[in-house]
Amino acid sequence: MGRAIQTAIAAAFALATLLCSGAGATVVTFEIPGARVVTSVAMNDKGQVTGSYLDSSAYHGFLWHPDGAFVTFDVTGARQTVPVAISASGVITGYYYLNNVAAGFIRAADGSISTFTVPNGQGGTAPLGANRQGWIVGVYGRARGRIPHPFLRDPSGETVEFKVRNFLGGATAVAVNRSQTIAGVAFAQTQYHPSGFVRTADGHITLFGPSYAASVTGINDDGTIVGWGTLNDDQQVGFVRTSDGTLTTFAAPNGSTQMSATGINNAGTIAGSFEDNNNPITHGFIRTADGTITPFDVEGSVNTQIFAINNKGAIAGIYTNADGVIFGFAGTP
Repeated sequence: MGRAIQTAIAAAFALATLLCSGAGATVVTFEIPGARVVTSVAMNDKGQVTGSYLDSSAYHGFLWHPDGAFVTFDVTGARQTVPVAISASGVITGYYYLNNVAAGFIRAADGSISTFTVPNGQGGTAPLGANRQGWIVGVYGRARGRIPHPFLRDPSGETVEFKVRNFLGGATAVAVNRSQTIAGVAFAQTQYHPSGFVRTADGHITLFGPSYAASVTGINDDGTIVGWGTLNDDQQVGFVRTSDGTLTTFAAPNGSTQMSATGINNAGTIAGSFEDNNNPITHGFIRTADGTITPFDVEGSVNTQIFAINNKGAIAGIYTNADGVIFGFAGTP
């Protein structure tokens, strides 16, 4: 059991309009004194945002509330504290490093922190996603540097470890939805590129891809999976796979060959980022369920990346200003 080291800090917040995303759109910028990088990675339907920030020595966790309250925290004794998900009630899941080995943590809504490892995870345990009810998925190693194995952990702490058959290179569970359907990636022993997989609550696993390298990033409550992959011509595209197995790829606007789709909500709206082919600039984007893609940039930024979108359409991510400083943000398109 770890105790939270928490500090309500005087973070600086600023409102800014967004370019290319409609009149009246605003963002809140997260500036933490002494931080080199602030990364917003997850947002719940209350609009609470979690992520990490890097100072001169390590990564630390943070939680932002829409009323402006801002809290930083660490797992006691940890070298790094890295949140990855936040539940509907504000419970944060992530991983931390102690003696160079990863382990999982859960930060309750009251700020208390507990830690855990998968029973066979002597080589480390890293949560990578959680649903709104607090079910957690991730990856663990039975020994350091060995084959990765996926796991599912319920809110009571019971853990299911599983394999993707015939994929001897291991697998990683990335996202889980309300019905405990899991999405992730699996590696054949001789295969350089991973394939996507979906695992239903009864344990049935279906592979998808594999004509391109699949990187799975999210799943919504309908079982629609989002991610990105590389086609045979090395074009990086986004993809969306519905629960009936229909897989659709989509390219970035303006002829860009590099797109990363990183989040999806229950309306089927996808968020992510793409690179500008003509300039070394990254733009955020919002893709509605009908396929319409709208670029999204924070005013004054030279790079914008969106990592999360909630069921109300609010987003969270990072942007880089002209001075090369990276800030976290939360926004309403």
